[in-house]
Amino acid sequence: MTSYQPTPADAAPIPDQYATKPRYLGYQAPEAAKPHAKYFRAQTLPVQDHVREALLSMAPTEYAYDIRDAARRMSSPGYHAMETGWTRTDGGLMVSCLTDMPGVTAEMWDWWFGWHSTDSSRYKLWNPEAHQFAAIGEDRSADRTLTDRQRYVDNVSYVDEYIGGRLDRLAIRFTDPTRLGFDRMAPGHTAICARVGPSQYPIALGWLIHQIRPTTNGCEMRSRFFLSHPQLLNLPAHSSTARAAALLTTKPARALAGAALPHLAGKALRPGYGHDLLHDCAAEMNHLASFLPALHEEFNGTP
Repeated sequence: MTSYQPTPADAAPIPDQYATKPRYLGYQAPEAAKPHAKYFRAQTLPVQDHVREALLSMAPTEYAYDIRDAARRMSSPGYHAMETGWTRTDGGLMVSCLTDMPGVTAEMWDWWFGWHSTDSSRYKLWNPEAHQFAAIGEDRSADRTLTDRQRYVDNVSYVDEYIGGRLDRLAIRFTDPTRLGFDRMAPGHTAICARVGPSQYPIALGWLIHQIRPTTNGCEMRSRFFLSHPQLLNLPAHSSTARAAALLTTKPARALAGAALPHLAGKALRPGYGHDLLHDCAAEMNHLASFLPALHEEFNGTP
């Protein structure tokens, strides 16, 4: 699967707070009253040692593979030549990051992805030095009959965050892992999968996978980013934020945009983006994992 089928959450109007809520790094006085405020940190923990080595240079291009082959490769035991690193692909980029997480379980990550996107201050717990804003396409938190996975699968998380020195405004469109080929999920395992692109336009520029496997002392996360297979999504104008997005609802404009999309996607992969995305992923996953067990124990089962 390299094409994404939009869901009702994709086609819904973008959340009101996207246009109204202020953006800023860190926390302000009103947020001190949040029940999770004791987990606020001013700085993100350093990345794990193996990441620092991987950040020094790009990995060989032979280590890359395509999203269409990801589930088959990642479902096998063992590790890949590039568990942590980045490299160029034919017209795109692949980034991998391995994070060891003592005391953490797959269940905690499914809960996190169903819990954090309703509140920017929750999203900032993940990376207080880079995250500014989050809103969820469909707020399902009040329906306590849903599982943690049902809160985020086929939903959209709108986030503003710095990756390197640039602020990216992203729409993360979560999809069921089975649609990417993860057919058998053993106990203690999970995979979080999503199509990713700018929130301003109905465009998808990449895929992400966070696979969690149990270890003897907790779990490990194997993250993969495939910045390839750009796609123009068939969405109504109210599902994007830029005024120009309305033009992409007409057939002539969509035809022109579709023809230009590979070129535009290539330009979006600015120099150094692989390095920056690897550091961002390694920092936020390691940071949140340090207190995720306590956070989950306290707030699991609450909206």
